[in-house]
Amino acid sequence: MPPQGIATDPLIINACLTGNVSTKETSPHLPVSVEEIVEDAAAVLEAGASMLHIHARAADGSPAWQPDIYGRIFEGIRRHYPEAILVATTSGRLHDTLEKRAAVLELDGSAKPDMASLTLGSLNFPDQASINAPHNIQALCTLMRKQGIMPELEVFDPGMLNYGFYLQRKGFLPYACYVNLLLGSLGSVPGRVLDLANLVREIPRDWVWAAAGIGRYQLAMNTAALLMGGHVRVGLEDNRFYDPASCAAATNRGLVERIVRLAREFGRPISSCGETHAKLRLGQPENWHATQVLIRKMQSEDMATAIALLAQWNMAPVQASTFIPQPERDHLELENTFVAILQGKLVGVASWLRINATSAETASLAVDREFIGCGIGQKLQEARIAEMRSKGIVQVRTEADRPDIIRWYMDKFGYRIVGTNKKKHAFSLVEQDCWTVLELELH
Repeated sequence: MPPQGIATDPLIINACLTGNVSTKETSPHLPVSVEEIVEDAAAVLEAGASMLHIHARAADGSPAWQPDIYGRIFEGIRRHYPEAILVATTSGRLHDTLEKRAAVLELDGSAKPDMASLTLGSLNFPDQASINAPHNIQALCTLMRKQGIMPELEVFDPGMLNYGFYLQRKGFLPYACYVNLLLGSLGSVPGRVLDLANLVREIPRDWVWAAAGIGRYQLAMNTAALLMGGHVRVGLEDNRFYDPASCAAATNRGLVERIVRLAREFGRPISSCGETHAKLRLGQPENWHATQVLIRKMQSEDMATAIALLAQWNMAPVQASTFIPQPERDHLELENTFVAILQGKLVGVASWLRINATSAETASLAVDREFIGCGIGQKLQEARIAEMRSKGIVQVRTEADRPDIIRWYMDKFGYRIVGTNKKKHAFSLVEQDCWTVLELELH
């Protein structure tokens, strides 16, 4: 393929108007009151922004978490700009309890945000720490999914990006995500083009990314994103100076207008609110559904695919023959078998067999190699354990030959090793001629 030139995709401008830190004393044009934020939002939308990253302030100017204040801001903006993409912060920088951070996600109607920020890890700012514990991040993801609110991922270092990939594999994030790469803050990735390029090369094809520079790095990172085919986040939350050298105070509208001029110089059109809405797949439930694993009982039409999946791991049932008089498995029982469906594809299978009234044996647990690490095996195991328990099974026997799987059964589910059992033929790991036998008591 020939090398590509400068991207010509419509540029999404995400304006971060207020933030948590700046004040009127440090940034005289900072919008603080509900009325000021609504007025400033109108100005940047007229200038070319299509997304607004919103922080609310209380009457005394301090950062606020109360949803009624956000509701007044969102309703005020939507009264005149109903298509604008409104992003609520769930920042833990000052309000560190999950209840306060998540309160804005409960807004509904015209006050409901389209998106909400989600910082993917903890970090140090120059004067304070921002703590984002894994359980809080996952809880916020779950609430956003429930409410149909798209996450605005915030990434300050490569580890946060990696954690985002983990969350997506586990079904906490949608398939196509929007991510802000924030560079230049003390304690985060430096604001250099090389650092931005190193982050961007890890971004999945179906994700949309934007670059933000903190302080004096804002213009450089925005310009680099323009050239690299990304999008931009710009505004007084990240940078209060139009020209850091002269300390000239910036306005949100002025910062957006400068990006629009640069984009036009580089041949990039400006994304409208409608185009941004479509690009980010807002209001498309299938974007969330694409990462949600469905566990259900196997049907007859699943049989061939399930057998092929087991064959990936040399665990497909085989019929008795002269060479294999007693196969390890010669069939799957539909009534005792579960399958996992992801993106419309059968990606996992797990079965169990009754031994007597109170005992059972698990069999044929396999996950498509392409989807290892998505938590599919755990969901299948949980499903068959729940069914066995419901049918009066109190003791479960499992045979495994892979050390990592043996440890998984023990650590995740409480199995104990009770012995070994000779294999009947070359099944599963061919270099292992014995099974490790594990047992689990169901209570």
